Amino acid sequence: MASPDLRRLWKLHQIDVAIQEIRNRAAHLDVGKAASAEIAALTDQLAKSEYKILAAEQLDLELKQKSIADKIKKFESELYGGKIVNPREVEGYEKELGILRKQRVELDDRILEIMEAMPAQKSAADHIEKALGDKKKQLAEIQNKARLTKAQLEADFKTKTAQRPEVAKDQNPTILAKYEAIRKNHHGIGMAEVVKKKQCGACGTMLPVRTLQACLDDKTVTCETCHRILYFTEGVI
Repeated sequence: MASPDLRRLWKLHQIDVAIQEIRNRAAHLDVGKAASAEIAALTDQLAKSEYKILAAEQLDLELKQKSIADKIKKFESELYGGKIVNPREVEGYEKELGILRKQRVELDDRILEIMEAMPAQKSAADHIEKALGDKKKQLAEIQNKARLTKAQLEADFKTKTAQRPEVAKDQNPTILAKYEAIRKNHHGIGMAEVVKKKQCGACGTMLPVRTLQACLDDKTVTCETCHRILYFTEGVI
């Protein structure tokens, strides 16, 4: 079995592992980036769908149609209301009315074409809109889950970081200094457990006999490959 110093250090190491795992989970927390990208793509696809293009064109034509109708009404009111009596002015008004009425007919024909074409395109647009709605719902669920997970991680991090100073006080100063130096250069992890195959549990290196014997002799030994302090339990070596 490992020495008392190593057992105390292992307890500190477990806290450090927990803190590192919390940090890793927080860094890789799914906040819905993939879903947001899919929503953006679907939104763009919907905006560029034939149905939306036709709907936008219809709206534009209907506005033009109203403008022309207002102009026709104004010209007819002036022409047939007795305000215009000069033959040349009358001719000019009638000519303008002819142009406007022709434009109105052309607009009416195009609006009718659009109205006939839209039902066939609506099904495809409805399919995209449904997919968009489902994806937005999924994003909301992901973000809600992320908020809950983040709150839990923050609480766990606070607990573990509060525990660490108390456990660190019980350590052998020399071994602790070595541990902290190793941990600084190895992503916060300064120890590794010897596994049953007599390997380093961190990097998988097969440990030489001299290293295993040093562990049995209660020496503070490091893995020759990853340089972490080795910890072992009875029956492993």
